[in-house]
Amino acid sequence: GGRKPVEPMDALVNAILKQSGSADDLKNLLVTLRSQEEVFLRHVLQLPEVTQTLAAPAHTLGLIFVLNARASHLAQANSPPAQAFLQQCRTFLLSADKAQVALAPPEFARLCDKFLAFATEGCTPLIAVKPLTAAARLLQPGPTHFTPAHPMALQACILAKCYNAALPILAEPLTHVDPGKSGVCVQDVLLTHYYGGIALLGLKRHADAMHLFQLVLTAPTAVLNSIMVEAYKKWTLCALIARKAVPPFPKYTATVVSRNAKACAAAYADLAAAFTSRDQAKLAKSVQTHAGTFEKDGNMGLVKQVAKAFTKDSIERISRTYVTLSLADIASAAGFPGAAEAEAAILMMVERGEISAHIDRVKGMAVFSGDAQAFDSADIKTVLDKRLDEVVALSQKLGALHDELAGDINYVSKTMEKSNERGSARWMGERGSAEDMAIM
Repeated sequence: GGRKPVEPMDALVNAILKQSGSADDLKNLLVTLRSQEEVFLRHVLQLPEVTQTLAAPAHTLGLIFVLNARASHLAQANSPPAQAFLQQCRTFLLSADKAQVALAPPEFARLCDKFLAFATEGCTPLIAVKPLTAAARLLQPGPTHFTPAHPMALQACILAKCYNAALPILAEPLTHVDPGKSGVCVQDVLLTHYYGGIALLGLKRHADAMHLFQLVLTAPTAVLNSIMVEAYKKWTLCALIARKAVPPFPKYTATVVSRNAKACAAAYADLAAAFTSRDQAKLAKSVQTHAGTFEKDGNMGLVKQVAKAFTKDSIERISRTYVTLSLADIASAAGFPGAAEAEAAILMMVERGEISAHIDRVKGMAVFSGDAQAFDSADIKTVLDKRLDEVVALSQKLGALHDELAGDINYVSKTMEKSNERGSARWMGERGSAEDMAIM
């Protein structure tokens, strides 16, 4: 009899096995895979067997499509994905080939998204942290590019409460957006900063988190989106904790944001007004009034930290204003239930070296001294001496460089030319660094 016709699935697997070598073969394979995606979905029950035949990094491109089809099937089945499939995705993401990933960024990003969703559903987000961090590197055309996998990796770190794992991602100097090469979109950039801010909040790095939320707020835009509103809420709370006040929006903030963000987060504006009024009763009332909103937004933990920051700031102010003050008066001014709680808070701050004070228990008084003892320690002296040596060395280097340049005729003549070209230097003004604005 005649030869048995080749099954469509077998034909696809053979194409993957034969065409995963040269660049031209891979381009042809990509066209085939994109046009035959429904074949994988029709023969989805054969896919576990197919994945045994293929392996990364060699068959990365084929596996992107095979694993995507399996993920789609599992998502529709509404059954929790087998641990085996999660493990398979994990292994794939950790060993995939960068050049082949670059051929199919949208499909690769889709697989990453499904992997994170399954890991979260299975209550194992920790399994996704390392593979998605690797996926972000694979999708990057260069080390400064944003990708769709960056926010996914950061989200995995947050869900796993593994905040330190976010630091290497946040240390990357991300400034470039290239949708054609990485499949990235504006939302990915905003979410990278937003989730980065949340990860830093987990590490209690409020000032750094505030900076990232501010990058979301100041991104060029014609509309106010929900990511910006959520970033504004957290930015406000971080500002109260780190700076004791909410600064005005930077001058380069889009008008639609500076005009409307506050109205979309009235509870937070009210809390900020209560904080800056320096009235503990007002602050407590604001927290109580808007507790439902803060809980719904998932910001109640941060709001409690704002209340603690208010108390600490109140004690610091008292220590700068009074030499002695009764514990009862301090309790009343800082919002403690009684003198015992005020005493405990003062002793804790003394222990941390934040204020210099001692308690006179007989008279029920706190005695503050302006000259904090912290500077008497030998450690501080060593640190200051070291810093001083560094400053002197740097100063000498700059002096030597100045002398060298002053004697360089070419440099002097170029500098003179530059100073004559009025307005040639573009001053960034309030923008901080050019990188902050080069993201879109």
